[in-house]
Amino acid sequence: MIDRRHIGYTTAPTRVPVEAWRVQLFCRAIGETSPVHWDEAAARRAGHAGCPVPPTFLKALETEHCSSATLLQQLQVSVGRVLHAEQSFSFLRPVHVGDEVEITRSITDLYDKRDGALSFVVVQTRYGVGGQDAASSVQTILVRNG
Repeated sequence: MIDRRHIGYTTAPTRVPVEAWRVQLFCRAIGETSPVHWDEAAARRAGHAGCPVPPTFLKALETEHCSSATLLQQLQVSVGRVLHAEQSFSFLRPVHVGDEVEITRSITDLYDKRDGALSFVVVQTRYGVGGQDAASSVQTILVRNG
C-alpha cells in the first residue's frame, strides 16, 4: 500500500512552450488532420485568434513538467504495476500555439480497494497561461499491489 503522507504533494510550477511542430506531430499521432492546430492562416480563416491545441495535447505537455512515471517514482511504485484508469479535463480558455503553459501537479487522494490489493492515486494538474488558469485535469492511476 502507498504511504498516505504523499497526499498534498505538489510539484513546483514549470513553464512549457507550445510549439507548432509538436502540435502537428501530436495531431499526426492521434489522426487529427485539421491544419487549424498548426497553420496560423488556417486557424484565422476558421475564426480562431491563433492555432488552438487539441484538448488532449495538454497531457503531452505533462511529460515536459512531471510525468506520471516521475510521480510514481516518488511514491516508490513500479510502473509495471500501474494502469492509467481515467483522466478528465476541464477547460476555461483555449491554449494556443505560441503560449507558454505553466503546469503544476498535486496528489489529491490515495485510497485502496479489495482489501489493499488495489491502490488508487488521484492527481490533479493545473495548466495556466499568462497568469490565468486555462485548464485542469484529474487523473486516476491504478496500482496493483503484491
